[in-house]
Amino acid sequence: MTVYTETVVHLAPEAFAKEVPYQVVIVTREDGSRVTGRVIGERVVIDDPVEQMELRDGVPFFRKVK
Repeated sequence: MTVYTETVVHLAPEAFAKEVPYQVVIVTREDGSRVTGRVIGERVVIDDPVEQMELRDGVPFFRKVK
């Protein structure tokens, strides 16, 4: 999987306000489909390889593959 696009959220809805800043990505999967998720750990940039680490409340969390 690779990062298609990314952004950093600095102003979030009240439910996520304690988590800012956090990074949101759209990831292209091997089959060409895309999914939106969040990043755990090191910040990623476009075209970085990532792997899905977990699913929290239906939201996938990704981390950079080294």
